[in-house]
Amino acid sequence: MRGLGTDQRRYIMLLNRCMDHNRPSRLRLTALRAVCEAGQELASITSASMPQGVDVQLLDTLSRALSSVVPLNDDQTNDDIRPHATFHSYRDSCYIRLIYALTKDHGWYQRLDRDCHLDRCISLANRTGYSLDVQFYLVAILGRINSLGNELPFGPSQEWWRRLIAQTWEYVKSPRGCDYIDEIPALVTVTRLHLSDSDHSVPREWFSGLAVNLTLIWFKWRKSQADYVKLGIAQASIDAALFHMDDLQYELRRMVNQRNTTTSRTFCRKFAKAVAISCKEFTCH
Repeated sequence: MRGLGTDQRRYIMLLNRCMDHNRPSRLRLTALRAVCEAGQELASITSASMPQGVDVQLLDTLSRALSSVVPLNDDQTNDDIRPHATFHSYRDSCYIRLIYALTKDHGWYQRLDRDCHLDRCISLANRTGYSLDVQFYLVAILGRINSLGNELPFGPSQEWWRRLIAQTWEYVKSPRGCDYIDEIPALVTVTRLHLSDSDHSVPREWFSGLAVNLTLIWFKWRKSQADYVKLGIAQASIDAALFHMDDLQYELRRMVNQRNTTTSRTFCRKFAKAVAISCKEFTCH
């Protein structure tokens, strides 16, 4: 099943019924997957472009139905293969992709916020078992939440958060489409969460490692931007991404330099090596 089909109202009503809390768990999971496959199409349905037969009330019902399929997390930490389990990696990955698509629209964002979907995404952040692309989408959602004035209850003092941020930056070394370029400002926003050089609970190596990695990414993207444009990525989006990364690099380097001199010297050696490698790659292509 892909898309909403020709009779969109009827199909959405069917999905709503299939996700009712009284329905079998496997049927509800199947309906969730169908909604996820229609995510981009649903995101394009706004108050200014409602298809015939579709109205705000129907979309509100869909949002509430989705809430019943993906419960808020409790203390469960291990993956549970049962469709109704609190943590189910396949279901949650599907859900994250859907919320990522829908939060691009302001109207959908308000609806999702009202029905606690954004709280669900926050509660999913410290789980493991997601593929790297789903992890990227989750971080992008968190960036959107934070950029609209909602405080997120985590930061680099938590080990799982540092790992999530580092892995996400590692993943975007090679952009795989417009989404990855466009979401760099959101990723930078999330990386800056509660970022403070005075927080000594954060290992010094995390700041320096992230700064070096950002430098490598920045050089690689700058070197390859003509190739990205050929793939259909707007030059303005590439320029914005490079600007935000450069700004974050400067902030991280400043933090490293304010730490003790041993760390600063180590960082400077790693940074100089990263720049040398990047410049060599740049001149060889």
